[in-house]
Amino acid sequence: MNDQDAIRKLIDDRVTAMRNRNGRAAVAGLARDIVAFEVAGPLTAPAAQVTDAVATQAWLNSFDGPIDVDIAELAIHVSGDVGFAHSIHTLRGTHKDGTTLDLRMRSTLGFRKLDGQWKIVHAHTSVPR
Repeated sequence: MNDQDAIRKLIDDRVTAMRNRNGRAAVAGLARDIVAFEVAGPLTAPAAQVTDAVATQAWLNSFDGPIDVDIAELAIHVSGDVGFAHSIHTLRGTHKDGTTLDLRMRSTLGFRKLDGQWKIVHAHTSVPR
């Protein structure tokens, strides 16, 4: 598998994990020292928070019914042991309290090949105003 395909698989595996509500699998592709700029504050999310499989599982469990994740306009660029991807994501679902989530966002991911495996080392999501 070439590097672009390996990164695409990492992204696809994360999406599948979210759809399947598998918190451990959802964080498996994240580097332990990831730098994350998420839509919901703080400006920089602590790596321990972003990589916490238990917290991720609790968030996934807050949904009632399917979690829909769509990725459009994905572009992946790789050079040596670093790469980045950018895309438009749509996240939809209904929480157990009845509130709905229908969020369209921009996503930029930074990757590094660590010990022969691609990991997400930087994540930045934002929403249009």
